[in-house]
Amino acid sequence: MLRCREVTRLHASDGVHHASWGKRIAVRLHLLMCRACQRYVQELHSIGEATRDAARDIPADPDRVEAIVQRVLEEGTNLDPEA
Repeated sequence: MLRCREVTRLHASDGVHHASWGKRIAVRLHLLMCRACQRYVQELHSIGEATRDAARDIPADPDRVEAIVQRVLEEGTNLDPEA
């Protein structure tokens, strides 16, 4: 059985789509039993939808996008829900 940490990392990095069929089944089984991971995955989808909606409404400034990308790369992100 997969642990919450592995399930959330796979979803946050979009690794579920590239995982083996056995791993994808294990993730689905975990999500059937774990309400916390279910909420986390739902929140990721909501954030993605909101980001796509916002991106359609606001014209992208290439300099601003590059600055944001550089900041994320330099600072990193904490995708670990248990941290």
